Amino acid sequence: MKKIPIILGMLFILGASILSESTLAATYVNQSVTAYVADQGSLTYHGTVPVMYSTAAVRPKVCGNALSGTKFPAGTIITTQAGLPFPDARLRSTFQVYDMGDVKCVKNVTPNWFDIFFGTSENYQHAINFGFKTASYNTSSTLSAEDLNSEDINNTEEFIKEEEKEATNN
Repeated sequence: MKKIPIILGMLFILGASILSESTLAATYVNQSVTAYVADQGSLTYHGTVPVMYSTAAVRPKVCGNALSGTKFPAGTIITTQAGLPFPDARLRSTFQVYDMGDVKCVKNVTPNWFDIFFGTSENYQHAINFGFKTASYNTSSTLSAEDLNSEDINNTEEFIKEEEKEATNN
């Protein structure tokens, strides 16, 4: 009789540990892909230093609300089904979400669009030349329950100020 409560307790602990991690995976077909540049020293929405040709920006969870967090959690890996061409003549297919773009969701792009960081303003022409591409891709992200609950933003206020400044300049 004592074995049953112990086994049930162990199953509960095992179940709780499995549920404490969430693997987010999905496939998106024919989505818009663009490129962007940022000022030297800028941090991403999630407070990281952007990595050229690797960091990706996505829309917010709620259009117009930067505080809602990014549509995909920080660190989500985007893997395109075909490589995308870059200025260094290499094809790349793996990107990681750490930034937010098109906060007001006004760009004429697909709902699950992503924007690839091309470096600083000196690479502006490369970003323009990259243009508007379409890609099908998979996402994957394993986050702990704590990560999912503390979706984050170290630099949210700074990010919002920059977005507001950009909006008033346009």
